[in-house]
Amino acid sequence: RGTYDVVMESVGGGSLPVALAHLVPDGLLIWFGQASRTPVTLNFFDFFTGPVDARIRHFDYTRGATGFAADLATLTRLVAEDRLHPEIGTLRPWTDVAHVLADLRARRVRGNAVLTIPQSRA
Repeated sequence: RGTYDVVMESVGGGSLPVALAHLVPDGLLIWFGQASRTPVTLNFFDFFTGPVDARIRHFDYTRGATGFAADLATLTRLVAEDRLHPEIGTLRPWTDVAHVLADLRARRVRGNAVLTIPQSRA
């Protein structure tokens, strides 16, 4: 419900056009995945009746060494040098994601929400 300045979309399929329709004028949709494995179909004529000047950007987190490796190395170095202090507001297991999202929406988390994935027991 509502309209948003930025929408991050990772489902693909029919979800992407719905997300696009929820942008404010000059809003930004960041598409970074297709978890549904369903192709996206966009009717570009919807832009005439939808958000004015909306933009779609694709974020590819799989670019590895050619993409974000240098940026991640810089962030890691700054943390190691005690020059960057990421604030962790909550650290909870991945299975608690619904509660974490509720806390984020209600602004009960100051800083980053970190979800942990337990090691498999082999």
